[in-house]
Amino acid sequence: MEGLVYTPSSMLKKVFREGERSLSRQELQNRLQNTHETSLITLQLSAEQVIEQAVADELSPFHIGGSHAVIEIDGVYRDHIADELVRYFLETKAPLTREQCLKKLRRNNLVSYSYDGNKLPLFHDARFVQFNGSDLWYLSRWNVANDEIYSYLTDRGIKQLPIAQLHMIVEHELGLSRREFVFVPEGDPRFRVIDGLVIVSYTDEINHDENKEKSAVQINQHEEEVAVTMANDVKTASIWEDILCNAQDSIEKVEQRIKEMEEEVLDHFKQNNMAAISQLVAEKEKNESIVKALEKVMELVNA
Repeated sequence: MEGLVYTPSSMLKKVFREGERSLSRQELQNRLQNTHETSLITLQLSAEQVIEQAVADELSPFHIGGSHAVIEIDGVYRDHIADELVRYFLETKAPLTREQCLKKLRRNNLVSYSYDGNKLPLFHDARFVQFNGSDLWYLSRWNVANDEIYSYLTDRGIKQLPIAQLHMIVEHELGLSRREFVFVPEGDPRFRVIDGLVIVSYTDEINHDENKEKSAVQINQHEEEVAVTMANDVKTASIWEDILCNAQDSIEKVEQRIKEMEEEVLDHFKQNNMAAISQLVAEKEKNESIVKALEKVMELVNA
């Protein structure tokens, strides 16, 4: 897969199997070589260098064991924060930044506003991985569908399409569940996403003039049938994305107001202004109810 390279820590997470707590360096090198050979070539790093970088990362769960020849992973434990994040990733069906994860956890009162983002289980839990050069996090269980998507689009001469339509193609045409497969444009030179539009860059083997001709040709009969069956779904998906975006913005504004009120309560408490405090508490409860209602809307859209 072109251009997509996991971070050193994520590479190790992918090759450690469930239940394993330590591996010899030699076994780890062999697995990295077998699983991430293309990535190693892209990074121009040896398997041993990747191991050293993962161990040197302070946020990485990997460290040297009883001897230099053994690499250990921190004890894996399931906590409610990590499980909540996995659930959120599956509901969203898309990668998330650390900040987005923090907002979700704060909305559910699982962490405080002072919670250090570096303590998130994203870094230590093997269920979460990152690609090199991206601030997005993905579920380790997800399979990257870029190759299948690229083949589908180039076979049909499609050079650009809305990302909402791409998601419909992934599920309806390619038959790939978005709970198991994901599109990763970051780092893949074959794709660009600009203002919600996926731009496809054709490989050097395809003649540039031929590409322009293909992009101007009307879609074939099969694509017309697909367009008819997908039209309403795509339109609905676009509406749903607008709803999600607006709901997310509204939630963030209400949460900001809740945070401001908490500070106002402290000020009024110092002044012994109980009437103002009572009014703020009532407003806070109303805002929290609004947030829960908006989250329910988002859950229904993602269902």
